[in-house]
Amino acid sequence: MKLNMFKKLALSLILGLSLLTVHADAETIMSDKYDLDLNGTKEWIKLYVDRIDEYVAIPSYMEIQYNIPTDIVPDTYDVIDIPNENKLSYSKMKVIDINSNDKQKEIMLMLRSTEYFYNEIQLYSFVNGKIKYLDKIESVSDFENVGVNKKTNRLEVISEADYPIQSAYYRKFMILQGKLKEVTSDEVNISYFNKKIELTAQKSIDVYSNLNFNKKSFSIRPNEKIIFVSANKKSGYIKVKNSQGKVGYIQTKKSSEGYGHELKQYSGVHIEGDDESPITGANHWN
Repeated sequence: MKLNMFKKLALSLILGLSLLTVHADAETIMSDKYDLDLNGTKEWIKLYVDRIDEYVAIPSYMEIQYNIPTDIVPDTYDVIDIPNENKLSYSKMKVIDINSNDKQKEIMLMLRSTEYFYNEIQLYSFVNGKIKYLDKIESVSDFENVGVNKKTNRLEVISEADYPIQSAYYRKFMILQGKLKEVTSDEVNISYFNKKIELTAQKSIDVYSNLNFNKKSFSIRPNEKIIFVSANKKSGYIKVKNSQGKVGYIQTKKSSEGYGHELKQYSGVHIEGDDESPITGANHWN
């Protein structure tokens, strides 16, 4: 299953994650101390959960606490309810710094469903003594690969795709004007969770040198290996490489059945998975 594939990943990012050390009991999960708003004072996160059993804890609200030097009892800056209509269970928390220039860090709360394939990342900021809910990122995949690319100030989250076949790509997010914004491009590099997609042609496939698909570059012969490099679902094409290292584009379209995709050259049959498909050898996760 895909979970085993996730565990083998080596994330090729410059990571900016600080995994929280948590101490869980039946009611609260406490973090270590972090300077969340970069003002020189360290705070900590206190997450209140409704404990169902030893595996399931439903978050209800979060508060940021700090120590007053003259007081033994911690004080609270702010409290916020956790939006959790689906009763998702706590998975983990991380402190991240998506943009090193905005003088704030983000709290990443990772949740999972206990009944179906659904996972959620909730992002919060802490500025001027106030907790702010930024947004959520949804996925059917486990969030095993999440990292901050410090060169681009982007949060990168691996996600499953059904185009052109079952594969994975990185969704990319930025903090702009205090809000989370997805900035994933239309053309994305695809893989089997960082392992290249190398398949076998069953039929001769025309590959073009441009996206007008009016200049044929080469053909991939039956039984020749073909590597899927990137894909653009919106514009309907795959960027591929043949066994000699030549690169070009193959045009695709939505399957007439309403699900899956076809090569435009071979209408009426899925790209991969059927006896008459032009390509074979893909991984299938379900």
